Amino acid sequence: MNRRSVFVFFILVFFCIPATSVLSAEKLDIEHPIKNPKKYTEKEKCDNCGMDRNKFARTRYEFQTSKGAFHVCSIHCVAVMVIKLNEKPKNVKVAEYLHPDNMLDAEKAFFVVGSSAPGTMTRKSKIAFSSKDDAWKFAAKYAGIVTNFEGALSEAKMDVHGGGHKH
Repeated sequence: MNRRSVFVFFILVFFCIPATSVLSAEKLDIEHPIKNPKKYTEKEKCDNCGMDRNKFARTRYEFQTSKGAFHVCSIHCVAVMVIKLNEKPKNVKVAEYLHPDNMLDAEKAFFVVGSSAPGTMTRKSKIAFSSKDDAWKFAAKYAGIVTNFEGALSEAKMDVHGGGHKH
């Protein structure tokens, strides 16, 4: 293959095919953000952007660094804080997307990146599940790829640097 063929192949594989799978994915019928949320957390405001963490309960995070404990609305805000603080987060907890009362150890959770679920602070959703089976079933129905916390955080950091941010 010549260079142009390789380039065209790269564009098709990494941009067109994933976009097609998301476009053909089933529409998710779930309320996010939650319009009239119950009180999921006492720490209501995101430490990074100030958004209501109860409305964004499905994607909220808690983590620690040497500079203290942080409570944020999304993995996007985790990525921003990690970049600002220049420190890896510890003891990361994430809400289970379909069961937002349940906070998971992020290192043990399974993430679906790029599904038809709406993202929080980003165009590309990154949502957590307690089991690999649930993550794969969700991805099969609503598109996306299954990864671990490091993979999801890496995607979020790329969004921060690449402008994948939305309000």
